[in-house]
Amino acid sequence: MEKPRYRVKAGSERITIGANAAGFTVSGSSNPAFEGAGRGRRLQHFNPPRSHINKAIERAGPTLISRARWLYENDGYCGNAVDQWAGDAVGDGIKPRPKIKNKKIKAALVDLFWRWTEEADADGMTDYYGLQAKAAREAYLAGECFFRIRARRPGDMHTVPFQLQFHDSEMLDHSYSERLANGNVVRAGIEFDAINRRVAYHFWRWHPNDDVPMGATNTRERVRVPAQEVIHVLESRQGSQVRGVPRVARVLVKIFGLEMYDDAELERKKTAALFTAFLTGRGENPITEDDDDDDDDEIVGSMQPGAMVDLGDDKDVKFAQPADVGGSYEPFQYRNLLKISAGLGIPYAYLSGDVAKGNFSNVRTDIIRYRRRVSQWQNHVLIFQLCRAVWVQFVERAYMAGLIDLPGYDEDPTPYWAAEHLPPRQEWIDPAKDVKAEIEAINNGLKSRTQAVAERGYDREALDDEIEEERKDEKRRGFNFRQAAAPAPPVSEGEDQGEDEDAPENDGEKDAA
Repeated sequence: MEKPRYRVKAGSERITIGANAAGFTVSGSSNPAFEGAGRGRRLQHFNPPRSHINKAIERAGPTLISRARWLYENDGYCGNAVDQWAGDAVGDGIKPRPKIKNKKIKAALVDLFWRWTEEADADGMTDYYGLQAKAAREAYLAGECFFRIRARRPGDMHTVPFQLQFHDSEMLDHSYSERLANGNVVRAGIEFDAINRRVAYHFWRWHPNDDVPMGATNTRERVRVPAQEVIHVLESRQGSQVRGVPRVARVLVKIFGLEMYDDAELERKKTAALFTAFLTGRGENPITEDDDDDDDDEIVGSMQPGAMVDLGDDKDVKFAQPADVGGSYEPFQYRNLLKISAGLGIPYAYLSGDVAKGNFSNVRTDIIRYRRRVSQWQNHVLIFQLCRAVWVQFVERAYMAGLIDLPGYDEDPTPYWAAEHLPPRQEWIDPAKDVKAEIEAINNGLKSRTQAVAERGYDREALDDEIEEERKDEKRRGFNFRQAAAPAPPVSEGEDQGEDEDAPENDGEKDAA
């Protein structure tokens, strides 16, 4: 009989190869194929819950939001990050640029839209672009926000008769889930039909954490609003996610811990500063001794700056030496802020206001990466969910109200719905080099003027019309702002150049000149 090719020692693990298996398995081994799935000493306490994102939000959503709001109002870093994101994502507004070929209709529609933006807010506190900033701030802070489309009578407004009413996340109950009599399912306040389409939102009539108007009978009443009248802005990161998650959730514990640490250091220094010196030993106290027999025999003075504490008779003075925060305070803060800035998606310099660290090259790299992330969020969240939906509603209601004539709209409205939405221009980091690179890209056919102008937040056709009008006005007035500075006249040979004859010559400087 042929001897086995390999010998296996007694008691060792046996290697078996399945007949139809592509690989092999190790019998008796408790180690998984992936180290990250192991349950050894290092990972035995790493057992995260396996709940779906929707279950997690239903349970933890209100707590996360309330804590995020507290940090926004009380922690400088968190508040600055939210405002920074809203400022960079919206700026002075994301403006629509219709793709209508008829220039006359396009101009009339754009002009009507500009006038409607002044009346867009149902609360009358800001314009349409202010609502965009509020949406960006709230979606970053609380993970989501809502706009309820409010139809108005033609006499209520001077332009297109509809407005946007802002609702924050708390207006939709996270815990409200049930199956309705019509077969629809409500999940975290949102009603879905049999094919999982959103058909309605069940908002609170009054904010659950605010006082209700006097005379209100039912303070916990819900209002069912059809989904066609609601714009839900959220960053959905997982499949089937129905509600938003605050961006600060990933570093909430870290921010709060750092806030408490800073407060503790501040209080420790304040307490230490209250003690100037201690009086020890026996003898009279020239500081606190007086002839009033009614005074209490307190040996510890009041806690105040410059206090000297009486510790007994026969006094001896020992001055206090408060402990410093130590040399590790600054690097400890820096490393924690780096992790917080990474979790919030905000560059360290933007988050902390510290522009001393880092050179121009790596700061520029960080800013470019940050702007790419902002652009992604603008296009995939704010523009797609809010700006595009508002433009469609505007065109539809403007046509239905008879405020503008759109030929062929009843047969196919989509050409009038098509529009680009131009985000705010990003300031050039190095204007001289950036402008030169932009011009070279256009001259070499690597990008068009339309694209270059759009990246600056403007419409190329509107810009050309404006330039044409300016040129005509300049010609009429006799202006010529485009005239280049005249070069200096050449100096003839032998002409006095204003140099001192006795001054020593410097051939190197002349060559460089």
